[in-house]
Formats: sequence, structure tokens, C-alpha cells
Amino acid sequence: MTVIRYFEPEDLDFADKQKEREGWAASRDQFKVYLKHDPDGCFVAVADNQPVGMVTTTCFGQSGWVGNLIVEPEFRSRGIGRTLMEHAIDCLHSKGAKTARLEADPPGVPLYRKLGFVDEFESCRFKLPESKERRTPHDSAVEAMTIRDLDEVAALDTDIVGPNRRRFLELKFFAAERALVRRRNGKIMAWLLASDSNHGYRVAPCVALEPEDARCLFAAAISAASGRPVLIGMPALNTDALDMLTAMGFEKGASSFRMRLGPAIDTGDPTRVYAIASGAAG
Repeated sequence: MTVIRYFEPEDLDFADKQKEREGWAASRDQFKVYLKHDPDGCFVAVADNQPVGMVTTTCFGQSGWVGNLIVEPEFRSRGIGRTLMEHAIDCLHSKGAKTARLEADPPGVPLYRKLGFVDEFESCRFKLPESKERRTPHDSAVEAMTIRDLDEVAALDTDIVGPNRRRFLELKFFAAERALVRRRNGKIMAWLLASDSNHGYRVAPCVALEPEDARCLFAAAISAASGRPVLIGMPALNTDALDMLTAMGFEKGASSFRMRLGPAIDTGDPTRVYAIASGAAG
């Protein structure tokens, strides 16, 4: 018999084991953001008196996200993944979310389609294998983000991404290694967060009104990567970003697929999203 219960702090070791086996980049600190944002929206499947699977949800009002769905290999093909997914969707609906989104790796797409999810767009993953220390011209428009910037940052984020993610971005800000904004005429035109992860220096998220604003933020972030690989995921619809990263020496990896269950709300403008926050929260 499988039981679904809330994710507890002591389950973080289990989550770390799953992430390491699957090659996920998220650090423990980044995973804690999901738990702080939705403490009643993260779940563990228990079978034979041990945790065997997990899933997280991140609710942003009328829309939300399902992420970190994983089941131990020896417990797969028993319906546990589907049970966790259905539990996560029910959780989002109980909070008033009409639409659930996720980033699907190709093997998971058939399951999600059976549950009623439809495709939105491809999400690309990029990696700069060696971020050798680079001397870049100082851009006076690029500044460190402060806590006082968060309201303006969140407003720009809502205009571009769709939902109001103010609290989520605040949690990401405090977990970030680097937080940057670029201003023009005193107004924030772009912003970026970057953090260490299990597989490198991850830029996540970044939104910008113009490609040049994003390019300047990327250059500043890469210069601070201290030799670590730099990881970025972004919507394939943002062709400016794809061209930019290619020109900067990034290599394109495997793609995932943005999928949606429910009406097309909080769609935002993916052509101005230069880095998603994560595969678990968009």
C-alpha cells in the first residue's frame, strides 16, 4: 500500500539522493525554496515504510506548477508516479489554481498527455562548459539587486511571465549567489538571479525588455562564475536568447517541453524570458 504524506525536513536527504541519481542541477538550498513557498504543497510517497517518490507544487494564484516528480527505480510501473501527479494537481486546484504547468522530459510526456496536459512550447537547456574568467567592460547600468528593488522586479516579472511571483522571487533572491538589475533612465529594464547548483553556476531566472539588457546581465553573471560551468534554461520561442547564447559559446543540450493542464492563462511573453527559474516552477 502506498501512502502520500507531506514532505518533511528530514526528507531532504531522500530528495538529494533522487536529484543526484537523475542528474538534476537543483541544490538543497534551491529545493528549500519550494518547501518554504508551499509547505503544504510538497509530498512524499511512502511504501514498505520508506519514502519511494516525491513531487512538489508551486502555486501562483490562478495558475501553478508541478515539479520534482520522481519515483525510486525499483518502485516504478506501480502507478505511484501517476498517484503523485494526481495528488499534486488536486492540491493546486484546492488552492484555486485553474491551470497547472510543468516542464516535461521526453520520457514523461506520454503520462502527462494521458492526464490531459497539452504542449505549449519547447524549453532549451544551454551550458557554457568552462566559464573562464573574462574581462568585460564595466556597464554602469548593471547594478546589484537589493531588497528595495523587489517590488519593481516582481512587477516586471508579472508583465513578462504572467502570474504574480513576488514571494517566490523574494525567496529566490535570498537563496541566490548573485542578483543583478539593469536600469535605463532609472527604471529596471532587466533582472537576473544566479546560484550555485550541483552541476554548475545556474542563471535562473532572467527576464528583460530588450535583448541588449539581457546580454549585459549575462556577461556580468558569467564573469562571476569563477570557472564553473554556466547553466541556463529558456523558452525556444525566445530566438534572440538562443542566438545570443550560441554567440557566447554556450552548447545546447537536451530539451524539455512546457505543458499545460487547463485554460491558457498566465501565459506571459516567453520571447522576453531569458532564463526560467527552474523546471519545477517555470
